Amino acid sequence: MKKYLKNKTKKIRPYQICVRCVMDTSDPWIEFDSKGVCNHCKAYSQKNFKSEDSIKEKKEDLEEMFDGIKKLRDKKTKYDVAIGISGGVDSSYVTYLANKAGLKVLAIHMDNCWDTATAIKNINNLISLKNVDYYCEVVNWKNFKSSQRILIESGLPDIELPTDSAITAVISRVAVKHGIKTILSGGNYSSEGILPSAWMYNPKDSLFIRSIFKKAGKSTAIFKAFKFGLRDDFKFRFLHKIKTLYPLNSVIYDKEKAKNHLKRELNWQSYGGKHCECLYTKFCQLIYQPMRHGMDYRRAHLSTDICNSRISRQEAINILKVSPWENLDLENELSFIANKLGYEVSELKNIMKEPRLWYKDYSNNEFLLGKIYNLYRFLTGRPLAKSWWG
Repeated sequence: MKKYLKNKTKKIRPYQICVRCVMDTSDPWIEFDSKGVCNHCKAYSQKNFKSEDSIKEKKEDLEEMFDGIKKLRDKKTKYDVAIGISGGVDSSYVTYLANKAGLKVLAIHMDNCWDTATAIKNINNLISLKNVDYYCEVVNWKNFKSSQRILIESGLPDIELPTDSAITAVISRVAVKHGIKTILSGGNYSSEGILPSAWMYNPKDSLFIRSIFKKAGKSTAIFKAFKFGLRDDFKFRFLHKIKTLYPLNSVIYDKEKAKNHLKRELNWQSYGGKHCECLYTKFCQLIYQPMRHGMDYRRAHLSTDICNSRISRQEAINILKVSPWENLDLENELSFIANKLGYEVSELKNIMKEPRLWYKDYSNNEFLLGKIYNLYRFLTGRPLAKSWWG
């Protein structure tokens, strides 16, 4: 490989699946103990263990969080919190909870030009709530499309990196503009607690971003508006004193119950699978990643459900027997994606047959960033972590 690739990917190993959840060797770095239990569900169970008394404690945690935000109100600032919304269930539910608690909300949408009609309807219903204002920023499509093409052609599984980075960048910039000090996120352990490090990597690693663009022979200038690196993180966190809170980790969060609640209260509509409010995410998780990298995002979500006793392991295995794209018009989906990104369908299909790469195959600052994040965790009294996201 060329000098900007490190070729650290492990060799293909014999197939193995966890005896407790359904995580398997589609994660090339998965580890199993002597009993065949994987590191993912063990770590999740240890972090997410709940006692019988914790339901009451969780409710009190959420009330305390919202009360704390209210106490910090500044007469010069119109809003208490900023919330990034997509039309999906998690961000919608957080906005609903914040609104019910009496917080003044600025709902921010980063429009990457891939929204479904259902997502747009959900957003419109959400921002009709009293004391919820709306801000939408549409990306520069030419540069964003180029960035998405570069990621697809990189061989990496996480072709959603431009979107993930842009969401954080936009929300942070808008929060500063409006003097908002608290961002509420829909991220949660309940439905997203298991996610292999091989499947995605830290979009704040600037060396990693440069390495990807260097391989493509492109300047990172086209990525500038979407970039949110470690320096940006430090600037917004320490200079502007913006903090991000996760309300759904302060409740016993059941996604299906949240969906039903939103349907009753806001006429919220389901868009299908997890994160399928975005057409590109649907392509990424249901077509691209399974076909190119042999990884099925449903496996991680189902494993989380198993750990939370929402589904049995056998039920999850039965679900996984059906391909992720089974209920899609595959040719129509590929044609739509290819056309919008400027590919011939045959080109896109050929790209998806090329060798799979992982983030360790590219130059990155994983070791250094890990040390920095753990230093921050230590100084703030949080447990140290092996992975960048903790």
